[in-house]
Amino acid sequence: MRNSTENIYHQKVNQVIDYISANLHLPLQLDVIADKINVSQRQLLRIMRSALNESLYAYVARQRIERAVLCMQTEDISLTKLAEMVGYDNPQSLSKAFKKQFGISPKAYRDELQSRLEGYVQSSGNRSRLQSEICYFEGLELVYIRIFGKYGEAEPYETAWNKLMRFLKDNHALTPETRFIGLSFDDPNVTNHRQCRFYACASVQKKIIPTGEFGTIQLKQGKYAVYTLMGSCSGLQELYNNISVNFEYTTRHGMAFEEYINYSKENSEKDMTKIYIPIK
Repeated sequence: MRNSTENIYHQKVNQVIDYISANLHLPLQLDVIADKINVSQRQLLRIMRSALNESLYAYVARQRIERAVLCMQTEDISLTKLAEMVGYDNPQSLSKAFKKQFGISPKAYRDELQSRLEGYVQSSGNRSRLQSEICYFEGLELVYIRIFGKYGEAEPYETAWNKLMRFLKDNHALTPETRFIGLSFDDPNVTNHRQCRFYACASVQKKIIPTGEFGTIQLKQGKYAVYTLMGSCSGLQELYNNISVNFEYTTRHGMAFEEYINYSKENSEKDMTKIYIPIK
């Protein structure tokens, strides 16, 4: 694939994935998505199967159900409202789709997941009270590069961050004020590890035109509970599990994210990562 063709391909994939993520509550008709990226419906299906390693229909169905799991974890919500939030006409359709993916009802899955998380926390020996601070986050404009696969795998993560740094330098967008952010769109306790989506991001002070593998996304302002991890990022999932089990606040629908304050390739003990969880 020639560079110009490859860049266009990446741009279209980014557009589709981001559009679906932002609009799971809508019908997401194939012709509408195809028109948005200016391709035929047949081309759309071919492009996305190549990018996702699953059909676009399967991807959307899976995203709806996995978003439903996230919503159930953040608040006590009726099945009717939950169905509406993730694009199903009625709760019966949602329950049918849930059982197709997980083999059990939404409520049964939520209870099973909670029990599993509690088991992870107990087995880790980390039962101490979580320390957090409350902050009002001002929002950020971000440029990102996406990674599909198991969270934290050394080689793809190093490659992605290196590409992002080169992109920032080439666009004269790297400044002392640049903040480095990680967006983990999926919960590896729910999503297959190979299908987890991670965005390696950097804040930008000027308008960046998405090109090739790079896209742009906005982190919205709001109130967050902030947890700090000292040491290697390999401890992030354990901390996330602990937060899920012992969370003391009322969450709101929004994007949780990580901010990398310090990073040392030579000495991970010097690393510092902050986790931001949106709260009401």
